[in-house]
Amino acid sequence: MRKKLIFKLLLSSIILVMLSGCGQYSASNTSNDKKGSNQSSSVSKATYQFKLGHQAPENSNYQKFSQLFKEKLEKKTDGNASVSIYPFRQLGADRELLEAMQLQTLDFGVISGPPVSQFAPQVSLVDLPFLFNDWEHVNQFVFSDAGKEFMGLTEDANLKMLGVMNRGFRHVTNNKGPIETIEDFQGLSIRVIESDFYTASYKALEANPQQMNWGDAYTGLEQGAIDAQENTLDIIHDEKVDEVQKYVSKTGIHFVFAYLMASKPILDNLPDEIQQVVMEAAAEAGQEISKENEANDEKYEEILKEKGMEINDFDRGQFDGKFDEVYELYTKKYGDDLLKKIQSIE
Repeated sequence: MRKKLIFKLLLSSIILVMLSGCGQYSASNTSNDKKGSNQSSSVSKATYQFKLGHQAPENSNYQKFSQLFKEKLEKKTDGNASVSIYPFRQLGADRELLEAMQLQTLDFGVISGPPVSQFAPQVSLVDLPFLFNDWEHVNQFVFSDAGKEFMGLTEDANLKMLGVMNRGFRHVTNNKGPIETIEDFQGLSIRVIESDFYTASYKALEANPQQMNWGDAYTGLEQGAIDAQENTLDIIHDEKVDEVQKYVSKTGIHFVFAYLMASKPILDNLPDEIQQVVMEAAAEAGQEISKENEANDEKYEEILKEKGMEINDFDRGQFDGKFDEVYELYTKKYGDDLLKKIQSIE
């Protein structure tokens, strides 16, 4: 009898251990992780519990995009789905988040545009310099057939692009002085985001581009290991670039996006009605935050001036003909079909 009792106790312990190991990180996980930001009080009641990560601070438009998506999805499902948000690299930077979605250990991420091209190379199309004329051109692209085609480019990498945030044109900051002529780029050591076409663009200007993640970039700027970086005005503000850099030159060589992305296998395994509301919530959130970003562009310029940064315009006509080889580099690899569709948008 004693042996049977011991056996039953051991068997019960094994079953409890096995059960406790299940459901730790899935869309239907019923555990309530308290470490995430903006957790819903009704999270334990939701049938579908999702995790979303991004690399930006909580005062950023990445967080606002995430929050809008969360609110819309939870409302559309009457609380049957919940989203826990993990900002500021809690779950990793862009690359780590994308890898986690591929491995199905993360449901959603708001990802900076250029790093996506490391997983779906054709996405680097929108990394080409001066592809977009202005904000209006960008908005027309996002809602066009070309935009829909573009959003499908990540699916072979098991990543699903759900919503698009138009972030803005990227400008150069440095400590040496205002960039006013093409010659001012020569020999400038500049951090660029992880994109071969960003690198090629600055090499065409005879600068010395360095691909690196933002954490390393800020330290490099602070210590003087690199001279400059390029980014949107909101990120220059949110990441406190004003504390380590003095000058902003409005070069606007690249327009940059961020995408609300999903693990495609996880999304595909959800019921059709949940998939539909996920995509609707992401698209609507992207539209709202994009409008806000466009309206805020001038606001951030004024805030940066108040913080002591000197901002100068740049005659972008000086760039004419400088990037022809960059375009050839892309079209030789991926063709020009989608490129021509974007360029033909009026």
